[in-house]
Amino acid sequence: SKYPITNAQFGEFIKSGGYANRRWWTDVGWENRQKETLIEPRFWRDSRWNSSEQPVVGVSWYEAIAFCSWLSNVTGENIMLPTEQQWQRAAQGNDGRIYPWGNDWNENRCHNAVDGYYSNCSTRVTEYEEEGNSPFGVVDMVGNVWEWCLTAYQTGLNDLDTINDRVLRGCSWNHKNINNFRCDSRNFRHPFTRDNNRGFRISRS
Repeated sequence: SKYPITNAQFGEFIKSGGYANRRWWTDVGWENRQKETLIEPRFWRDSRWNSSEQPVVGVSWYEAIAFCSWLSNVTGENIMLPTEQQWQRAAQGNDGRIYPWGNDWNENRCHNAVDGYYSNCSTRVTEYEEEGNSPFGVVDMVGNVWEWCLTAYQTGLNDLDTINDRVLRGCSWNHKNINNFRCDSRNFRHPFTRDNNRGFRISRS
């Protein structure tokens, strides 16, 4: 997708009963949803994070997978989280550049906290359109929120139901180290994690 999934987009999943419909969830994801009585993202009612054009945050990897399953059904398309390899190519293009916009760091091209560049929450997904676009015109690939990938960090597998740490790419609004914003920078978290600096985008195949 051109942008990370926004609150407005994720809201359609909620309104459709996505948290109550077992159909969209993996076995492990549904078990966790029931155990934690999840009915919406963690920060869904927090005004710092819930404007319509901000990326949805506070979603686990399993919530992101459920959204993809639901959207696949709605659209008739094959929708899923990008694999780690798909994510990197969308960010980096074909020339091996360091950042989506080129090889030189520029704090004005993405949402970050480098060298006192003030940031205390996410911003609209269109905030850095044009300035920070990847070679393919994909927006917000670094900064703003870490993005869940389909891929398991340790094994590299793109499975759905094992409880393995999952790859995160792109870095986020609260990071200060420019190396974390590189197109090849890798991170991971447990798939149940629901933090305010993690979101996702989708891939269609």
